[in-house]
Amino acid sequence: MSKQLWNYLRSRVQVVTSDGKVIKGFVIDFIDEMDNDEQDEITILIDNPSPDEPTEISLFETEISTIQEVK
Repeated sequence: MSKQLWNYLRSRVQVVTSDGKVIKGFVIDFIDEMDNDEQDEITILIDNPSPDEPTEISLFETEISTIQEVK
């Protein structure tokens, strides 16, 4: 089932990954499934990352359990 990730481009989101991790941030990029091994992908600029964590993360649609826009 498609999560229509393109709708979240340039939006602040909260994502729960398939392994239960919660990520909050700003969606800075979207790659369509036609360009990316048949899966949509988004890149999120993470809010307040700790010094030993990356500042952004890319997630395939199958890695996302839930996604919602936040203010």
